[in-house]
Amino acid sequence: MAAVEHEFTLPRVDSGPVSLSTLLAPGPLVLVFVHADCPTSMLALRRLATVDDDASVVCIAEERPEAAARLARRAGFSHTVLAEPAPYAVSRSFGVETVPTAVQVGADGAVVGTVVGWDAAAYESLLGVAFDGEPRLKPGCVARGLYGERPGGLDELEDMLERGWSDGLPVVPPTPERVEAMLGGRDPARSLGLVPPAHGDATLERVASCAVLAGCRPSYFPVVVAAVEAALEPRFNAHGIAVTTQPAGPILVVNGPVRDQLGVNSGMGALGPGARANAAIGRALRLVLTLTGGARPGALDRATLGHPGKLSCCFAENEEASPWPSLHVERGFEAAASTVTLFAGDAPLSISDHRSRTPEELAATLAWAAAGQWSPFWWPMDDTSLFVVCPEHAALFADAGWSKERVRATMFEAVVRPASELRRGETTPLVHAADDATAVRKWTSPEKIVLVVAGGEAGRFSAVFGPCDGMKTEPVTKEIRWST
Repeated sequence: MAAVEHEFTLPRVDSGPVSLSTLLAPGPLVLVFVHADCPTSMLALRRLATVDDDASVVCIAEERPEAAARLARRAGFSHTVLAEPAPYAVSRSFGVETVPTAVQVGADGAVVGTVVGWDAAAYESLLGVAFDGEPRLKPGCVARGLYGERPGGLDELEDMLERGWSDGLPVVPPTPERVEAMLGGRDPARSLGLVPPAHGDATLERVASCAVLAGCRPSYFPVVVAAVEAALEPRFNAHGIAVTTQPAGPILVVNGPVRDQLGVNSGMGALGPGARANAAIGRALRLVLTLTGGARPGALDRATLGHPGKLSCCFAENEEASPWPSLHVERGFEAAASTVTLFAGDAPLSISDHRSRTPEELAATLAWAAAGQWSPFWWPMDDTSLFVVCPEHAALFADAGWSKERVRATMFEAVVRPASELRRGETTPLVHAADDATAVRKWTSPEKIVLVVAGGEAGRFSAVFGPCDGMKTEPVTKEIRWST
């Protein structure tokens, strides 16, 4: 058999290595040289993807195999794709200086014709097909063989977004090395349970992968594990929260020494951006629910609107600024324990009160701010409202000697309306059945009001996360275990 000119062997992205002589066995072909940093390469591949499968078009991507596969997948190019990493000897042997370059090769491997850049008319002549749409002409980019290898920018991130391995924002690639570091020697196959609504298995390996995607440090992983455990408790009802049309999402409150150890923000801007631990831990839980549980917006997550906190909502209680026992102590844990408490709630509503001078006034302000949440006439509610009390507001209660129980009870008693005023729009069977003068409160009991202290030392702004109604969801607290 006569030697083939320009003979080479390159890996196919979908199988093993292949030689030019093997590719030429059926007859002449067109080699199209491209790379991922060139928009014209993408244009060419998308147009060439429409060519019939029996046309002899072979893509040679100046990329590693995984990057070449991503490029072809993004372009929808299903013909043969070869990967040519550095030093790009094949590109050089064909004199490729610009991508895309199409090289028509005869049966003996000799070059018959060449098209540089995107030239629709020249490609039509070369392949005997017609291409619709503009542009008809577009210049190409410098081939990598002329300047060496450069990684393909955001290609890896774009690929993960296209695969759905994201919450809509760029993520950290979960390489085996990063996942292994996140696991920290834990058994990757150990299961935390099935994640509703799709019931994917929350193995530690999957949870670690989500933690990597979210941007967590390995030191955050025990907190993420505890958060997932809390979410999988039946009384939290992750299934109902995922598939409801309500906007509610998971809210994580961190307590104990772990706050300082990991830098979970409990002070100024605790509910906002700027703290990696807050953002990454909350995001990791959301990704577990989305990627393992299938709670993807527009699919199994049926929220009509949702709210920004569903992306990530995690903060620490400012225990040092609180005059009361912290949330985890209130819920039966030792003060020295580190915990996460998971709530389901709406977006936070800011409550400004710079003028109250008595605890009674302030308690009424906080409580009435929540009176319209969920629905202004749906009273009473048998669901939890989470109040985040700023340090200045907490100090006013402390100076008056008020316990958390007294604050909660006063808030409960403050928000009351006669049934006659609640018979509008969406209201409850209790209101419909009551006499006009019957006093109705916003909550069924004071225990439905949960108070935590967080925020900066200055500014009298507190907040309340509205309740998630009808899902029978309860707050769940889990201790953070450093060895799982």
